Amino acid sequence: MSLVRSLWIWTAGAALALWLGMAPNSRAGDLLVTGAKPDRLFVIDAATRTVRAEHHIAGANGQIFTILTSPDQRIAYLLVDRMERIVGVDLASGREVFRADLSTPDERVKDFCAMTLTPDGKELILYELPTKLKPSEYVVEEPRFAVFRTDAGTDAKPVRSFPAPRRVHMLLARPNGRSFYAIGFDLYEYDVKTGKMLGTRGIQKWALADHTQPDLLAFWPVTEPTGIFTSPVYSELKKDGKSVPMTALMALNMKSGDLSYADFEPMSALIFSTVLSPDQRHAYGVYTTLSSIDVEGHRLEKRVPLDHTFYAVNVSSDGREIYIGGTNCDVGFYDAMSLEKRAILKLPGCGDQTLSTLRVIHGK
Repeated sequence: MSLVRSLWIWTAGAALALWLGMAPNSRAGDLLVTGAKPDRLFVIDAATRTVRAEHHIAGANGQIFTILTSPDQRIAYLLVDRMERIVGVDLASGREVFRADLSTPDERVKDFCAMTLTPDGKELILYELPTKLKPSEYVVEEPRFAVFRTDAGTDAKPVRSFPAPRRVHMLLARPNGRSFYAIGFDLYEYDVKTGKMLGTRGIQKWALADHTQPDLLAFWPVTEPTGIFTSPVYSELKKDGKSVPMTALMALNMKSGDLSYADFEPMSALIFSTVLSPDQRHAYGVYTTLSSIDVEGHRLEKRVPLDHTFYAVNVSSDGREIYIGGTNCDVGFYDAMSLEKRAILKLPGCGDQTLSTLRVIHGK
């Protein structure tokens, strides 16, 4: 390797490090990535509570839905344009580096929030709901998974596709790179290369004694920082001739595949999304309140009211702070131990975040 090329590589790496707020070989603070209406993508410095970057996403058409970040944390992949387009955006410059238009003049295709990246960042897997547009009728087609190469540029086409079940609303890639989970009425696992279904486990067909069929709302594919996806699950516990509405915590370990459910309280407050602390001892849930859950003790630890509803929750890489977003234009910062509010950041322009994923990235 030439000296000039070596210097160029080092300089490029240093420039990215500086943008992330760190010197080479040092650890940066957390950066939050979120989207807001009508076409804004924000990168937020969690330490200073300030907006580091604001990008306008061409063709967003009103809203940014699911957000994925590449393994090197340079690219954000966004579901936009009424769930009919995926764009990849360089987080430092805002430049569009990837685009996949799902619909064609003959077929309308929606991706209902379900998408994931392979661990190497080379392939993007989507859940597609296609409808054939005929002159006098719409024909609903079978759902499918479609796989795109992330290096395909701004006119990406699927390199392969295979059948998918109905009623899927989240995809999660496993760290081994060989398979991914599809979460819907049940938990399905598929081979990335062949599309073969490797297994099905219960969500609505769970085997929790004395409980009715459960329900969950899982649109936020957050597994950072633990590699474990969690979600609240609701059902009724049949006991002593009575029915008690219960809230359980579902936990799916992406590496081992372990799936567990545990009740932690009779349902007294709705929780839309949860995240697991780095030490895996606490889970935090959000909606009209912010809740702390003792994972090992299966109990609610603490709950505080919020200024309004928040849909999305995440946790700092050191576990000391909770980040909340979604719905309005606020991003909240809360102490993880006391649940005390530390700060609220109003996004420029005050556009609603709605269902946008709240991601945490940071320097390595």
